[in-house]
Amino acid sequence: MAVLARFGLAALIVGAVFAAGYFGAFASLDRLTGDSRFQFSDRPASGQVVFVDIDSASLAQVGVWPWPRQLHAELLDRLMGLGAAEVAFDIDFSASSSPEGDAALAAALEAAGGYAYLAAFEQVDGATRALRLSLPIEAFAAHATAASVNVSATRDGLIDRFAAATTTGGASIAALPVALYGKPAPAGDIHIDYGINLRSIDRITAGDLLAGKVDAQRVVDRQVVIGASAIELRDIFAVPRYGMLPGPLVQIAGLETLKAGRALTPLGDWPGIAAAALLALVFAARGGLRVRTATAIVVAAVGLGEVAALLLQRQYGLVLRTAGFEIAALLLLGQHVAFALAGEYGERRRAQARLLYLARHDAATDALSRSGLIEHMATHPAPAVVLVGVLRMDLVRGALGQPVAELALKAIARRLQLLDLGAVGLIDRDVFAIALQKAPTEASLKRLDWGLRAALRPAIMVEGHNVHVDVALALDGASPDASAAQMLERAELALRIGAQDHGVSTFEPSMETGVDRRRRIDAELREAIGRGELTVVFQPQISLSDGALVGVEALVRWQSPVLGPVSPADFIPLAEETGLIVPLGAFVLAEACKAAAAWDWDGRLAVNVSAAQIRLDDIGERVADVLVETGFEAKRLDLEITESVLVETPERLTQMFANLRGLGVGIAIDDFGTGYSSLSYLSGLDFDKLKIDQSFVRTLEAGTANAAIVQTIVDLARRLGKTTVAEGVETEAQRQLLAGMGCDIGQGYLIGRPVPAAEIAARIAGERAVA
Repeated sequence: MAVLARFGLAALIVGAVFAAGYFGAFASLDRLTGDSRFQFSDRPASGQVVFVDIDSASLAQVGVWPWPRQLHAELLDRLMGLGAAEVAFDIDFSASSSPEGDAALAAALEAAGGYAYLAAFEQVDGATRALRLSLPIEAFAAHATAASVNVSATRDGLIDRFAAATTTGGASIAALPVALYGKPAPAGDIHIDYGINLRSIDRITAGDLLAGKVDAQRVVDRQVVIGASAIELRDIFAVPRYGMLPGPLVQIAGLETLKAGRALTPLGDWPGIAAAALLALVFAARGGLRVRTATAIVVAAVGLGEVAALLLQRQYGLVLRTAGFEIAALLLLGQHVAFALAGEYGERRRAQARLLYLARHDAATDALSRSGLIEHMATHPAPAVVLVGVLRMDLVRGALGQPVAELALKAIARRLQLLDLGAVGLIDRDVFAIALQKAPTEASLKRLDWGLRAALRPAIMVEGHNVHVDVALALDGASPDASAAQMLERAELALRIGAQDHGVSTFEPSMETGVDRRRRIDAELREAIGRGELTVVFQPQISLSDGALVGVEALVRWQSPVLGPVSPADFIPLAEETGLIVPLGAFVLAEACKAAAAWDWDGRLAVNVSAAQIRLDDIGERVADVLVETGFEAKRLDLEITESVLVETPERLTQMFANLRGLGVGIAIDDFGTGYSSLSYLSGLDFDKLKIDQSFVRTLEAGTANAAIVQTIVDLARRLGKTTVAEGVETEAQRQLLAGMGCDIGQGYLIGRPVPAAEIAARIAGERAVA
C-alpha cells in the first residue's frame, strides 16, 4: 500500500512536470542543454557554400537602401563571371523598382542561365490579414527560380527548422536550402543541425565584391547566398547555439544540414517520460533507499541521460529533450528525501521514546533505572527505601551465562513488583531498590524482611534451569535534608557494610565516617608519591636451617602530614580500586631495586605485585625498565603474586611469567592456601616459591590442623622443586617447628620487623663481620 501511494504521488509529479514542459516552462534549460550538445557536436561546413554579406560597411559604401537593382545585377554578374555554380538572393524582389534597375537585374538573371534563385516568402496581408505568398516580380521570375525562405521557431522563439516546401493557392515552392541542395530531401519540416560550424562558412562582403577585390578561387564552382547581416536591416533571427544569426546564414545552415545528411529528428518527450516513470517506480519500490544512494542514482541517471542525448544527436541526428526528465528526477529525489526525512523523524521520535524509556528503566529487567527511580521519588516522595542485594549472581553468570542471569534478575524484579511495596528499580549490578509507600515500624520491618525473603526463596525457572538466590537487605528512612539520591547512597552504604543473608541493615550516620576517611585517603594518596610522603621498608627473611639473612621483602609505608600514619591495609586496597596501584607499585619497585642494588650482598629482594597491576600495567616491561635504570640484578628479584591472581587472570599470567623468566626474575606465589587456586594452576605455571600465609603460621602448634596443612604445603613444594617461605613467624617454637617440617625460609616479627634500607645494610655488614 505504501509503495502504491508513493508511486501514485510520483506519477503525479512526473505528469505535472511534463505538462509544464509542454507549455515551455523549462525552455531555458532545454536551450542550455541543446546549445551544449550542438557545441560538443561541432563539425565543419562543406566548404561548397559562400555567403556574400551586405553588411553595415557595404551599406555605408553605397549610401542608400534599398540598393538600386543595378547593384544586385552587378553582384550577380561578377559572381557568375568568377565561376559561381549557383547564386541565391535572400532579398525581397516582390515589388518593382526603377525601370532601369529592374531591366538590369532581369538581364543579369537571364545571363545567369537559370542558375539564380530569388526569395519567396509567406506573409500576412495587411488588408485581409490572410497569408499570401510574396513572389519575385514576373520580369525576374521568368529567368530565375523562386525559393521559399520561410523558417519556423520553437515556443521560445528559436529558429530550429524550415518547411521543405511552401504551398499557397495550390502552388508549391521548395525551400531555398532544398532548391540549392538539388537532391530529394525529407518532406515536411527539416530540423537544422546547428552543430555545423557556421563560422567556417566563407564570408565575402558585398562591398569587396563590387570593388573587384575577391579572388575567383573563393567563388568558382561554389553556391553563393547573397543577403544582409546589417543590424539596421533587421533580417536577424534568434537561433540555438549562436544566439542571433542573419537570415541568409540560417538558409545556409539549412543547406549545410542537407549536404551533411544531418536533418535532425526530435524524439519528443516520451523517452523522458518513460525514464522518469522508471525512476519513480524504483524510488517507490525501494522506499528505504538511503538518501545518499538515491542522490547517486539521480546524478547517474541525469548524467547518463545527457551522455545518451549527446551521442544520439552526434551519431544519429536524434534530438532528445532532457530538461523535463531532469526536473522530474530532481523532484522525485526531493519526494524521496521528504519521505526519508519523515521516516527518519518518526524513527527518531521512536528512538527518543526508547531512549527516554531506557534512561528511566533497565533494559534487561524492565525495572526502573537508578535515575528513573530518583525521578520517580522526586514526584512521589518515599518515606523509606529498601535495597535488595542479590547474592552470588556472579556464580550464576559463570555457570549458566549472562543471558540466564539477566532472565533471573528480570524474574526477581517481577516478584518484587508483585509485592506492591512501591516502585522497584535496579540501581546497581544485582542490587534492587524499592521506594516504600509506607514508613516501616520496628514490627513491620521484620515482616518486610520475612516477606522479601519468602518472595525470593522459591527457585527461579529460567530456560530449564533452577536458579536459587539469597539476598542481603538494607534500609534508609527519609530525613528532611536527604534527597532521593542521598537516600539510595546511604542505603547502599548500609548494604556494603552490613551485607548479610538475614535481617535488615539500617543506615546509621556513623557509617559515613569510614566513607569520608576513604575519600580523604584517596585524595591525599594521589599527591603523596610526588610529595615524598611514601617510604619503602624491608622485612628480613632468613634461612630456617642456619638463620642466615637470605632475603628481604619490600613494603610501603605512608606518613601523611594531613592524615597521620596510614595503614597499608587502608590505602593499598583503595589504590587497587582506583588504579593508583600502578604508579604506587612502580614507585615501590624502583625504590626497592635502587636501595638493594647499593648493598654489598647477594640476597634476594621480594616485591609484591597485585592483580590490579597485572590488569592495568605491563609488568614485564615495567620490571625490565627498572632493572636497567637501577642496575639491580634480575636473578636476585622475586615478584610475589597473590594466589587469587591465579584464578582471576590465568591467561595473562602465562605470558607474563614467560616474559619475566626471560629476564631472569623469580616468581613467588604469595598467601598460598587462602585463595581458590588448584593444583592444575600450579602445574601449569613456572614459579619458584610458595609463601605460606601467616594465618596458618601465627597459631602454629605441633599436632594441630594448621600444622598438618603447613606440612602438606611444604611437602607439595618439595615435590614440585619449589622453595617454601613461612610468613608470620612470631615465636621461637614456631621457627623450630617450621624448620623441622623442612620449610626453607622464615619471615615475621621474631626474625625482624620492617625497617629502613639503612638498617638492612647495617645488618648485612654485621653478619659479614661475624662470619
